Amino acid sequence: MILIRKGTIHNGLGQVLKQTDLLIDHGQIIRIGKDLTAKEATVIEAEGKCVMPGFIDPMSSWGTSAGRGQKADNEENSDPLTPQLDSMDAFDPQSMMYQQLWEYGITAAAVLPGDKNILGGTGSVWKSWGRDPKTMCVAEKAVMRGSAKAAVKKTYGSRNVAPMTRMGLFSALRQMVAQCESKEEKEARDPKVLAMKPVLAGELPLLMSCDKAMDVRNVERALGEHPVRLIVADCYELEGLPSGLQHGLILGDLTDGFNERNLQLDYGQLFERIRQGQPVALSAFGDNSSPGREILLWNAHGLLRQARRLKAGIDAEQVLQMMTSIPARLLQVSDRIGALREGMDADVVIWSDHPLMTFDAHPEAVIISGERVKGGEAR
Repeated sequence: MILIRKGTIHNGLGQVLKQTDLLIDHGQIIRIGKDLTAKEATVIEAEGKCVMPGFIDPMSSWGTSAGRGQKADNEENSDPLTPQLDSMDAFDPQSMMYQQLWEYGITAAAVLPGDKNILGGTGSVWKSWGRDPKTMCVAEKAVMRGSAKAAVKKTYGSRNVAPMTRMGLFSALRQMVAQCESKEEKEARDPKVLAMKPVLAGELPLLMSCDKAMDVRNVERALGEHPVRLIVADCYELEGLPSGLQHGLILGDLTDGFNERNLQLDYGQLFERIRQGQPVALSAFGDNSSPGREILLWNAHGLLRQARRLKAGIDAEQVLQMMTSIPARLLQVSDRIGALREGMDADVVIWSDHPLMTFDAHPEAVIISGERVKGGEAR
């Protein structure tokens, strides 16, 4: 049992609770309130410090690297349509632990297939620390990963096989949807169809990486009238992007100065979408596959800087939600992680100051699944 006392709680849902206590037991947050007591608890004094939920990266490939010069284990590029694949098979939790993501406040991440297949397989959600894979895994099947990026055409076009063009790419996606709609018994037993049907039924979100707004429109057209829960990733061309606020939007590495597409991002339009309620999340991953673990935090600082420049009315608590509760909601794990609420997993980071307001802030204590991973002067 751990009692965090008199901290300023930023709960990841937009609320700030000053001089408030948080009580943890059996891996969960069991009480939040003033002047809590628990005789058997280890006490961590947090007065003057920021107590926050751990950050969540909703679009990563942490822990899937192969040996030097080898193909990454989350990129099976022998077939552009592989929805039956599972990122669980590629993930090495020891590799993820070695990265020590929690040193930068990241306590969970979605581990996904790569972006070179039209449909690449399912992604899973993992804690960044744990005693064994079973306790680290938050969700085995959180999202289906797909891509309509130029990387798909480049991968297969270099072999002179389809898809080499946008026409070929979206034709293949429509063909996959048609297979799922077929009444033929043979089609119904196809592993690809079995994997894709939950997506078309709206049970499993579809995270599609797209270069342009036209690609998003073509994805929607290919999916037809199915109630797909679409999450659009890596698309910085907001002009012409479908305005449906039900769609999630994930922004990748905005700090990459070599990514020309970042320059397309109209921050004014982005902030207007956020004000209207579109769920927008931040990720460290973009076109480059090996970001530093600090990129997620740098993205947040850059976004706040742009918001101040444009006087957009977007504050640090809203950006914090883009790193915590919003990615948890998009990945369907908001019942466990992404916010500091009673009954949630105890993934808590105690910062020396507000990490989105100053670069001088650092995590003094990190608690994941109720266990102290780092620091926290206790008594």
